[in-house]
Amino acid sequence: MRPPGAGQRPGGGGGGPPGGGFGRGGPAPLYNIYFVDENVGYITGGRGTILKTEDGGKTWARKMATSDTPGRGGRRGGIRANLMGIQMISETTGFIAGSENTILKTTDGGETWVGSSERARVGETRNNLEGIWFVSPTAGWIIGSFGTLLHTADGGENWDKRDPGFDNNLFGIYFHDENTGWICGQEGLILHTTDGGVNWTQQKTESIDDLHDIIFVDAMVGWAVGGYNSVLHTTDGGKTWTISNIPGSANLKGVHATDQNHCWTVNDWGVIAGYKAK
Repeated sequence: MRPPGAGQRPGGGGGGPPGGGFGRGGPAPLYNIYFVDENVGYITGGRGTILKTEDGGKTWARKMATSDTPGRGGRRGGIRANLMGIQMISETTGFIAGSENTILKTTDGGETWVGSSERARVGETRNNLEGIWFVSPTAGWIIGSFGTLLHTADGGENWDKRDPGFDNNLFGIYFHDENTGWICGQEGLILHTTDGGVNWTQQKTESIDDLHDIIFVDAMVGWAVGGYNSVLHTTDGGKTWTISNIPGSANLKGVHATDQNHCWTVNDWGVIAGYKAK
């Protein structure tokens, strides 16, 4: 049985993709979608793209990401990193994680974003941060390249390294509560914890595609999306996953579901696809 949304054509639902022209080179790729409630949501993407909607996705406004370090002339420059994971932890405060160790923070409800980004020099390995999830206003996680797993216990003021037990690139993370969480990543990897991230175990998926994002609407029902428009769906907490594909060859980069009947995805062609049960 195909999971909800697996038969949707790209571009369905939600008022369609935002217009092009986000900098040079045409529309920027979109990597993640996140809704605070039925009206307020965000999309993050390439070249520092941050989009915000306050009307349920009918219209989107672009927000800017700036460096917290003044450059030449004392001005703060824009951040052009690929922006991936995003989460609001209160009405005013939120975080974004991105390529080149980018971490951004907002304190005004997502209107402005300020943070740091570390550009790799020639010959250096670039570490990309891919996903973020706070399980409470103080406890949060960031995942990224080469098995990067960071944890904060003080609301993002400090981040400590943790070991997930795998060195795969990690792309998506979601916690249902403070103890129960999932991470998805390279080559079909899905990790699961039931003790608040102290230990992580691998769940069998039968997928060989990179999985870029994961979401659960309760402790049992969830989706993961990834390469070649692949959609994985579980109804038993990840013990088993069924695989299907939306037509096309793009990579699904982000997924968000508000319940079992409403699900959104974005891909690296800048397409927003929405599923709504009839």
